[in-house]
Amino acid sequence: MNLPTSPASLSVVLAAAMALAVPADMAAAPTAVAAAPAADGPTEFTVDTTSDAADADPSDGLCLTASGACSLRAAVMAANARQGSTITLPPGRYRLTVPPDPGKIIGDHPDPATGDLNIAVPTTIRGSGARTTVIDANHLDRAFRMQADTRLSDLTITGGVAKERELPVTDTGGGGIANGHHMTLRRVAVTGNSAGYGGGIFNIPGSHLDLIDSTVSGNVAGEAGGIRFDDSGTVTNSTVAGNRVTNPGDRPGSLAGYGGGIDIRGRGPVVILNSTIVGNSSSDGGGGVNIAPAYLDSLPYPIPDVVDLPLGRLTLRNSVVAGNTVDGKGADCKKAFATITSEGHNIDGDGSCRLTAAGDLPSRTPLIGPLADNGGPTDTAALLPGSPALDAAAGCPATDQRGVARPQGAACDIGAYESTS
Repeated sequence: MNLPTSPASLSVVLAAAMALAVPADMAAAPTAVAAAPAADGPTEFTVDTTSDAADADPSDGLCLTASGACSLRAAVMAANARQGSTITLPPGRYRLTVPPDPGKIIGDHPDPATGDLNIAVPTTIRGSGARTTVIDANHLDRAFRMQADTRLSDLTITGGVAKERELPVTDTGGGGIANGHHMTLRRVAVTGNSAGYGGGIFNIPGSHLDLIDSTVSGNVAGEAGGIRFDDSGTVTNSTVAGNRVTNPGDRPGSLAGYGGGIDIRGRGPVVILNSTIVGNSSSDGGGGVNIAPAYLDSLPYPIPDVVDLPLGRLTLRNSVVAGNTVDGKGADCKKAFATITSEGHNIDGDGSCRLTAAGDLPSRTPLIGPLADNGGPTDTAALLPGSPALDAAAGCPATDQRGVARPQGAACDIGAYESTS
């Protein structure tokens, strides 16, 4: 049931007040009783059911299903009729249950009442914590398609599957999220999703992703197991772990198998700060990070790894890239016609990222534990005693991914985790 301050309740009060103010002769006219006026300004919707019912009237800007509840799907549909709305999600598992209907897709305009959740205007979605607020796509479709600027916080996205059933083919990208604009994820877990491209997140050309205090883990794809960047983005105080690429996977075409953790295909800058990229795997390219704009790594002749052409740009600072593999062998980074620039204080487990700035520790074992609940809103990989990452960073954010203050020792630690021991 909607809260007393919900748009639906307010509309009833306003309608009653207007009825009292209308002259008697007008009250008798057929036009006196009208539907609630369409809303066009921002508002806040508080979801009050975990059901996946559609909005009864997507054009009125009110979050109301046929039963009078406010579901997540109805809130998204109502927000699309407004500008700048916020959706608040209490603790719960919000499972999508309505399969996509390809017959209702017109170009790049899918049916909002079926399949994934389609955000068409700038929208903010706030959960109650990634461990308690879960959006589960239920293996029916991806979870979200972002067609406008969005901000998501304090929730988990899981169970998404992007299949080759829609046109254009890029719709096979983004098992958890397909992002086409500026998206910010803060204290979000993207885990257990699959796709042809970008098992967790696929960012198309012209988009930008800011990933902050978040975890992308356990996602699978034919290319870009965790995150695919086709433009620019930042990864700050975040963990990308345990994602994998399968070849050929379910990605159409012959180019597959690249970028277990992060795959960068655009020419915009991607910056990774105080983050941990560990335990990812692929069948080709870089197990941790692969950067090759316009698929230049798929040319029929080899490209010397020493060739630095600024078609693709990756910057690393205070980050760990280690324990990533290609076909079972160590392969943290791979680049082609791109530059990997270090701003210092990074650990590269096998030396393949070719880091040479002050404070860099190439070919070093970071001594990191498995992905686990180490406190904080999302899972992290803790630094073990004796880790070379301890007190080895500089210029860190004020807190780590868990919200622990930095530094805890003489200096802050490399990666997303600040040790307190």
